[in-house]
Amino acid sequence: MKISQADGKSITSMHCGGRIMQLLEAEDMDELERLVEKLDAFLVIGGGTNTIFEDTLITTPVIKLGKTFDYISVEGERVSVGAATPIYSLLMFCRETGLSGVEFMAGIPGTLGGAICMNAGTNEKGFMDAVSSIDVVDKAGRRSLQRQDITYTYRRCDLPPQAVVIRATLMLKPSNKDEVRAKIASFMERRRNQPKGYSSGSIFKNPPGASAGFLIDKAGLKGVHIGGARVSEIHANYIVNDGDATTADIKQLIALIRVAVWKEFGIELEEEVRIVG
Repeated sequence: MKISQADGKSITSMHCGGRIMQLLEAEDMDELERLVEKLDAFLVIGGGTNTIFEDTLITTPVIKLGKTFDYISVEGERVSVGAATPIYSLLMFCRETGLSGVEFMAGIPGTLGGAICMNAGTNEKGFMDAVSSIDVVDKAGRRSLQRQDITYTYRRCDLPPQAVVIRATLMLKPSNKDEVRAKIASFMERRRNQPKGYSSGSIFKNPPGASAGFLIDKAGLKGVHIGGARVSEIHANYIVNDGDATTADIKQLIALIRVAVWKEFGIELEEEVRIVG
């Protein structure tokens, strides 16, 4: 097991946050099971694309899955994917093998575990729609959860408390390789003009029947900044760290956006990003 300290900025895409006192990288199942059994409380991080740490000292242990959990295996029609597998790697595998069902994830960063925990995807389809079952480890040990037994909605997946996702079995369909490549390319093109630089992707969930980015734009907030945190001029549902933003800057900007959109449209925005510490 790798035990280290880290700054929030070094393990998150928003590139900010305080010092993490214990970053625990479980290199295999035995190590992970021992950690989950021993620790009363912990946080789990994958690619760090949807997580922001508070500016304070983070004393809660943070678990990260090692390379052992980064794999894709096929047995007949069953495609098993480790929780640490980057979504990009899964898409490239599907492109080369002609397996269809997750093309809508093209351009979305992060790992499989994170995609499950937040049910990442589009307004029309979430990653859980492609899942058959999920393997987790918690205080009860290792077990498999069937999709029909899991409650999930837009940008939400209700897993057992303190459960760590270790693997998912996906329902993918054999298809024409060229068609799969074309679908992936189409979704990549849609996301090609998303803001570059340090960010956590979309900050807010889209409210029913509306676009959070559109509402923030119409509230006149593009380019508004607090400290080093700025509402992107390209996509208003992105907050960009110009290099020296603190989590406090980002939280203040989030609060400002929520108030402005509520005053203008009477709509309460809900954060998609996870701020922990």
